[in-house]
Amino acid sequence: MHDLPYQQDPNWKEILDQLSHIRIQGDYSPGHVDFIREQLTSFDDRVRGGAALAASGCLFEPYILDVVIDMAENDVNPAIRKAALQSLKEVIYEGVMQDLESQEGFSSSSDDADEWEEDQLEALREQYYRVKNILMNILQDDDEPGLQELALSSLADLGYLPEIRQKIEEFFRSGRKSSQLVALHAMGKFPQYWIEHLAELIQPETQVDLLKEAISASYSSQSAELAQAIEEVLIHKDPEVLRYAILTLANINKSKKLAEILQHFSLHENSGVQEAARDAIELIAKKNFERYIRDDLGMDDQLS
Repeated sequence: MHDLPYQQDPNWKEILDQLSHIRIQGDYSPGHVDFIREQLTSFDDRVRGGAALAASGCLFEPYILDVVIDMAENDVNPAIRKAALQSLKEVIYEGVMQDLESQEGFSSSSDDADEWEEDQLEALREQYYRVKNILMNILQDDDEPGLQELALSSLADLGYLPEIRQKIEEFFRSGRKSSQLVALHAMGKFPQYWIEHLAELIQPETQVDLLKEAISASYSSQSAELAQAIEEVLIHKDPEVLRYAILTLANINKSKKLAEILQHFSLHENSGVQEAARDAIELIAKKNFERYIRDDLGMDDQLS
């Protein structure tokens, strides 16, 4: 059907608006799921691409995952393949949350995961490994860098696995900016493996997009080395770089002069930087309060 000359649905704008609304609102009622299922087979590529993105919230409904997988593997339109790959990351995320792989280093609490019945869990296990294998094949063998990048992005929650870490390293060293950005995003899932790599890029002279992503990837690192590197970037002229740096420093909370830094930037000429500094001060106050409750009062239950 899709090898025919390109056709347009006269209502494509309205359909895309509705698909976008469903996705943004997370409203996957039965009627909306049926609507997405119908649009996944539209003759209009734009509609199918929008439906593939919207399907991220209902992949486990009947027939939808099969269609999205077929799009990711076989669609003649690379943009639609990319949209499908972006949605498939939800299968990987759910599989990780349900402990279908060894999760050494994974920081999310299993209490956050939905409860699945045993038969549902077995079905998820089958779907998870099917999707994982497809993404790994695209990551290893596809000739289109953009598709490889989306495959790695979709596998980022498995960034503690050696084979994924190897691909992150390759992308980081590729010299291709889009691949480096994807690698940095994946590093942010498990920054403890990438301290030296992140410090290598957290330099004032680094290109701004890469610098911001490297700082962001350091957010949950708890690394004093990365905190020190970020402090050296506080001379930067770009307000967005300063915002990223301030908030990340506060979350790492390993800087000896953190209070002075935050107080200084709370008086910055840029209002966005001021706001980031105030938010960082609030974050530190919350961290200190939680530490007092936990360590001094021994009241761990109050933090849950």
